[in-house]
Amino acid sequence: MGEDGHTASLFPGTAALHVRDRWCVPSVAPKIGGDRVTLTYPILNAARRIVFLVTGAGKSKALRSVLVDPVDVGQCPAQGIRPDGGELIWLTDRSAASALPAETGADPPPGGSPT
Repeated sequence: MGEDGHTASLFPGTAALHVRDRWCVPSVAPKIGGDRVTLTYPILNAARRIVFLVTGAGKSKALRSVLVDPVDVGQCPAQGIRPDGGELIWLTDRSAASALPAETGADPPPGGSPT
């Protein structure tokens, strides 16, 4: 997951977020302008298991958005990853989890508790 909440080349504000009738579509990485191919939500959410690896303090705000804030996939595409009958696993380091509220069960950062 990127600092902007993108995943699998599903970027905030792009047309690929709304595609429901295809498994993959062309996409553009807005910040770097590169052409990409992305899987769409229907095929991603058909997976038996999805694992996110999120590391670094720069991703703490996006991780909080995905796990705590109201759903808005247009702004935080990773929120749209919700496996249909599958398993969703989050692996994070303490820095990435530092903005999560204590009730999420995340380990507190060294020397304190999450805010």
